[in-house]
Amino acid sequence: MDFYRVFLKSPVLEKLTLYSINPEESFKIDPSAEKYFISGPEGAAELSRGEYYFIQFRKENLNKNELLEAAMELQKEALWNRLKPESKLFVRSLFEDNSPVIQLWRPLLPSTL
Repeated sequence: MDFYRVFLKSPVLEKLTLYSINPEESFKIDPSAEKYFISGPEGAAELSRGEYYFIQFRKENLNKNELLEAAMELQKEALWNRLKPESKLFVRSLFEDNSPVIQLWRPLLPSTL
């Protein structure tokens, strides 16, 4: 899997959903799957400007287990790189090069900028 650290200069408007991650699990290198998400999916208007860590899949959707596994792997990779992700997960669905893409985005806390 390839992970990316990006800085958005303008909002992103494709289909977004938001999941809230249990704050107690959001900084663990080995979080509990049973306690990981505390809410979601909820509609989200946009990804605002800021710094994010993300991963993408060339798929139309992810089932619940795939989403959970990918979200926890994204967190582990961010922590391994000494980044501090917020306890939010945005899931972005779009078409890129005429193919469906799913992206998972974790905003980074300002202390990592």
